[in-house]
Amino acid sequence: MRRVLAFGLALLAFIFSLRAQDVSPELRNIVEQRLSAIAELLGDDSDVDLAELADQLLDRLNDPINLNRTTAEELGSLHMLSDIEVAAILRHKQRFGKFISIYELQTVEGLGLATLELIRPFVTITGEGSSNTPLKTMLANGRHEYLLRTQINIEQRRGFIGGGDPFNKPYYFPNGTPLPDTDDPAVMDSLRQNSKVYLGSPWKLYTRYRFQYRRNISFGVTAEKDEGEEFFKGTQKQGFDFYSAHLFLRDIGPVKALALGDFQAQFGQGLVFSSGLSFSRKSAYTMNIKRNAAGLAPYASVNENQFLRGAGITMDLGKRLEGTAFISHKKYDANVVNPADTVSSGTDVDLATFSSFQEDGFHRTYNELAKKSALDELIYGGHLRYRGNGWDVGATAAQVNFDNSLKKTNTQPYNQFEFQGNVNTTYGIDWNVPYRNVTWFGEGARSSNGGMAGLTGLLVALDKRLSLAMFYRDLQRDFQGLYSSALAESSNPWNERGLYTGIEIKPNRQWVFNGYFDQFTFPWLRYQTDGLSNGHEILGQLTWTPSRRIQLYVKARTQSKPRNTSESVAGVLPLVDTRQDNYRFNASYRVSPDVTLRTRFERVNYQRGAGEVQHGFMVYQDVIHRPMMGKLEFTGRVMLFATDSYDARIYAFESDVPGVYSLPPIYGRGMRWYTMLRWSVARGIDLWARYGITMYTDRDVISSGLQEISGDTRSDLKVQLRLKF
Repeated sequence: MRRVLAFGLALLAFIFSLRAQDVSPELRNIVEQRLSAIAELLGDDSDVDLAELADQLLDRLNDPINLNRTTAEELGSLHMLSDIEVAAILRHKQRFGKFISIYELQTVEGLGLATLELIRPFVTITGEGSSNTPLKTMLANGRHEYLLRTQINIEQRRGFIGGGDPFNKPYYFPNGTPLPDTDDPAVMDSLRQNSKVYLGSPWKLYTRYRFQYRRNISFGVTAEKDEGEEFFKGTQKQGFDFYSAHLFLRDIGPVKALALGDFQAQFGQGLVFSSGLSFSRKSAYTMNIKRNAAGLAPYASVNENQFLRGAGITMDLGKRLEGTAFISHKKYDANVVNPADTVSSGTDVDLATFSSFQEDGFHRTYNELAKKSALDELIYGGHLRYRGNGWDVGATAAQVNFDNSLKKTNTQPYNQFEFQGNVNTTYGIDWNVPYRNVTWFGEGARSSNGGMAGLTGLLVALDKRLSLAMFYRDLQRDFQGLYSSALAESSNPWNERGLYTGIEIKPNRQWVFNGYFDQFTFPWLRYQTDGLSNGHEILGQLTWTPSRRIQLYVKARTQSKPRNTSESVAGVLPLVDTRQDNYRFNASYRVSPDVTLRTRFERVNYQRGAGEVQHGFMVYQDVIHRPMMGKLEFTGRVMLFATDSYDARIYAFESDVPGVYSLPPIYGRGMRWYTMLRWSVARGIDLWARYGITMYTDRDVISSGLQEISGDTRSDLKVQLRLKF
């Protein structure tokens, strides 16, 4: 900790007088608005790293898209426009010539007022592009950013009893019994190896340095220590638990992208290969069902497993061909079985086995440390794309290799078709064919065991006021994609068939109605569903944007799908219907150029079979004060909530310090509030402090296991320093 603070203070003194550009309060509001919308459609999909999306959007604020030189893929990378809206912008330019003013977007058919406000800061018509910028110029005119963040949960958790000193007592065995009172070092060491206790301090530390010139060059180093992990001592003598570094170049001659170090790769619609940021949830953005894959992209986040480490390159091969090749070799956390328990790999060498992946990145106890970097992962693959006159087709192949063999210890009928072994190959083709007001897209994939998966969709603009979307997926039960994703009901892209039908109606620029109906079937058993099943989901949202200062929407969603019955009476069918209804009212209104208010009411009803209906309710009020002039900003929220059970939980996106994005499940009964201050110390020097607290009225113990808190209150504190020069 002292070394990090010393480095931060030295760097602070060095650049105190340097000038830097910053993002205005209005633009930060827009970025946060989009992140909030995406976060809430994800629900409990914890695989999506919102910090990665935030980096992409902030990159675009510093290097806006030139509308007169852009492509459909580039506009789609904003995650703010549907393919129909992208096609409308490109069609407008083709019909009337280059854009003369940014305000000409108001004349593009099909773009609503809310959409115009979202994309306005991310596009320009004056930029000349940077594909021919000399490397020397990039290095001279790039910007540097340094972040230092620390956070702590105020109340003591059970895992910190004993203060982290291995000879303090009491410590606990996994079954909860305390260690015996002994001073014998050998006995104590043996006992400690099997104990469940956090070895390090409760402070979480994060630091990052990044150099960037537009989107052409990015270099960065990131390091993180989670709460409970040791720091420069004991099991972590190297300091931070996780280090990451990357060098990324874009549009340097024939090289479209070059990635060294840590990076991400996404192709097609994600069925064959998609690491990093991906959206596999339905949302009120009913036309945003087509994925615009980014190809290679730099990685600067802190998920310790879900990324690639190695090298990748995308080249312009001429004759409308573009090729990508990548290779990754890194360690992966896993539950490895005793190496003596080996299985034949079909070669002269037998492999040890592992029972599951460990993806939370925590290394706080000896048990968790035993899983750290226990697996060796090698990935290599490539993508080839041909671009026709407006259409394109691509082919992707990737192979994942492990030095140990995955062998599930709890194979059940529902998961017997999931991947087991040490090698998996996926390959397939994808396509995108726009024609006038219609876009047809899709992807087909196959895994090495013969499992197949396919999806295809249509986007149709019937009128500037009416658009339709249809999306069909057939994901076989034995398709095995370790780095696959798709728009589906399940988080894993297999064992599902479904047909999605969406509609968007824009009677004028102020009103928008979005709705969809999705019906799906599961051809095989699922977790907690011991039978073949089917279900449906319906959503409708009406949005009113009377001006740039006000936006209101109401949303209703109902979902029905079977689960195992909770009854144990003989003769009762194993499956019963579960139904969940969500109702929301949301209002955002800017009462002055500096102050924005947000209000939300949300209601949830959940019923399983003939059981009692579980209710959930939440209301909150946000106050955001971001002065156009001044050094202090304030963000605050007060929330009241009451739910009958965890099944009736509600998700609410929370404002946080840059790089941290919170979407906690709200359940139980109580009150939550948080406040955040930003102090612009000087040009290029910013300091954030955030404090949040949840007070429950229905419990005196919070959480369980090593995270257990004795009491009815949980609070946390974050402090972050950012230097830009």
